[in-house]
Amino acid sequence: MRNVNSGYWRLAVALSAGLVWCCVARGADMIVLGQSLNIGPDSDGGGLRVMAAAKGYIDGVNAAGGVQGRRLDLVTLNDDGDPRKHERNVRELITQRGAVALLNCQGEASCRASAAVTAVLKVPLVGPLSGASALARSNAPWLFQVRASSTREVEALARQFKAIACFRVAIVTDAPESESVAALKSAMGGQGMTATVLAVPVGLPGDSAQKLIKALGGESFHGAVLALQLPTAEALVDLQLGAREEWPRVIASLASPHLNTLMAGFKGSLFGFTAVVPNPEAGNLRLVQEFQRNMDTYGAGHAVTFVGMEAYINTRVLVEALRRTPRLTTEAVAATLSQLNDLDLGGFSVSFARQRNQGSDWVDVGVRSRYGQLIR
Repeated sequence: MRNVNSGYWRLAVALSAGLVWCCVARGADMIVLGQSLNIGPDSDGGGLRVMAAAKGYIDGVNAAGGVQGRRLDLVTLNDDGDPRKHERNVRELITQRGAVALLNCQGEASCRASAAVTAVLKVPLVGPLSGASALARSNAPWLFQVRASSTREVEALARQFKAIACFRVAIVTDAPESESVAALKSAMGGQGMTATVLAVPVGLPGDSAQKLIKALGGESFHGAVLALQLPTAEALVDLQLGAREEWPRVIASLASPHLNTLMAGFKGSLFGFTAVVPNPEAGNLRLVQEFQRNMDTYGAGHAVTFVGMEAYINTRVLVEALRRTPRLTTEAVAATLSQLNDLDLGGFSVSFARQRNQGSDWVDVGVRSRYGQLIR
C-alpha cells in the first residue's frame, strides 16, 4: 500500500519548508521543540497524524500567547522509519536547531536510538510511542514514557481473549524475539491459553505469505494477534491476506502507530486492539472534547485517531512542564517532568513523581465491529 498519503506528504513538505524559514528568524523569543518521525511519501500516515496532532496543540498554545510570553517552534524532521536517520535527526535537532526538549519517537528501534542520544546530550524526550521496558525511565532516564507499559497492555489483551473464549491464539509477528511477543506468550499462558508464534520475514517476501496462510489453516486457532512492523503490515494489505478464510474469527493488535493500516487489511473481521489513550471519537471525557476541538480549529481533523490522541497528550505534558519551569534549560525541564504528580488532562492523569517508570497506567481494549464501527 504505497503513496496513499501523498496529499498529506505534500502538506508535510510545505510545513517543513515553513519551519526551515522560521529557523532563520528564530531568536530568544522562541522556545524550540523537536521531533523526528516517519513522514516520507511511503509512510502509512501514522507519522503525519502524530505531526499534525502535536502541531495543532502547539498552534493553539501560540495563539493564546505561548509559554512565558514566548512562542513555541516545533521542528519536525523526516526519518523514513530508519533508526540511523532518526539518530542523526535527533542530534541535529539538539545541536543545530537548539531544541530544549523532544517529542514523539516512533517504534522501539528508533526510540532506543533517541534514548542513546538524549542520555549523552542530556535533553528530555517526552512520549516514545512504544511501551517497551528498555524505554522506561529506570533504563532511559531522559525519556519520559507517558503511555502504559507493554506488560500492562498484553495482560489486558490476554484477559479479553479469555473472556471471549479464545483459548488457542496465533501470534503473527516479524519480530519473534521482541519483548512484546515474549510478554504476550507469558500473559496468555498465565490465563491458561495456548499461544503459538507464527514468525514471518519483514515485508512477506517470496512464498512467506502462502506459508503463513498454510500455518493458520493447519491449526484451529480461536484468535490471532498481529505484532508487525510497517513493511509487513503494508504487504499484508497489498496481498489482501486478511480476506483469506484461514484466519480465525478474532484478530487483534497491541497499540501501534500502524493500527489503521492493520485494520484496513481486515475489513469485515472483528478486530480488537489495546489502547493506551482514551478513544478519540468518544467525547465523554473533557480531554477528548478538547482534542477534537483543537484538531478541528487548526485543520488537523485527520489526526483524530488513537496515535494522534497519544501525540496530543505527549505534547500537552511537555508544554505543561515548560510552563512550570522558570528557567528553560534542558536539565530544568527534565527535573520538572520528573516531579509531575497527578497532572489531570481532563480524565487522563499523568505522573512521573516517586520515580514512576511510566506517566500513565491507562490501558483499555477497543473493538472494531465487522461493519467498521468502533463499539468500545
